[in-house]
Amino acid sequence: MKQKQQHIKDVSTVRILMLGDGGVGKTSLTNLLANSAITPTPASRTVGDGSWNVQVRLHEYPISVGLPPTPSWTSPSSSERSEKYPYARSTPVTSEILYFVEFYDLNSNLHMRRKERSNFYKKIDGIVLVYNMQDLSSQDNLHDWLYDPLRQICKYRHRRQRPILKRQHVPILVVGTRLDKLVRRPLRRSGTIAHQLGSDEIFLNCQDPNSFADKSRNQGKLRGFLNRVVEFKEHFPLSNSRCL
Repeated sequence: MKQKQQHIKDVSTVRILMLGDGGVGKTSLTNLLANSAITPTPASRTVGDGSWNVQVRLHEYPISVGLPPTPSWTSPSSSERSEKYPYARSTPVTSEILYFVEFYDLNSNLHMRRKERSNFYKKIDGIVLVYNMQDLSSQDNLHDWLYDPLRQICKYRHRRQRPILKRQHVPILVVGTRLDKLVRRPLRRSGTIAHQLGSDEIFLNCQDPNSFADKSRNQGKLRGFLNRVVEFKEHFPLSNSRCL
């Protein structure tokens, strides 16, 4: 059961930062990530911005609506309940809340000043790290790309100076591109940045429009990541943080 009464003006926005070396496929990946059944065409999801390549999609965040508790002294036994209340529901009703998801990929020809980066990074609710599986140095470089955004997010959203907090850092998804160029599918190894961060990792071909096909494993990982992004925004709102 979907939330039919939610108006666009009431839809909150979460922001996701795309990070990785130039040429690894961030723009093509963003095209895939922003595509969904309710935001199907590029024209409906592209936002003009001189500094950033931004695409927007709608995400349906599931919530459980429990039935009101019944006092024990009025609750019939299970056998009586099945006879008297054959249509009674014992499981929560699932509903959905819409969120706008904005994907930000910095224009490779521009450089942001430190203050501008700080002001932007503190608003980020999720990060996608992108590397080329044909060039593993691009995976090593992700540590450098991640350091400053993660430090600023922890500073303003957690009010901590430490750049990584166990199981509480901003949601991160790691994506390896150029899967179609490999002879064999890579193994998931310990010691990779995804393993170090405890993050999901996806291997794909950014030119394949079916990379996030309905009910696929990749789609499940993406949906789970977007759900965690929404939860991060709600649990660590910027309005409740302060500058240290």
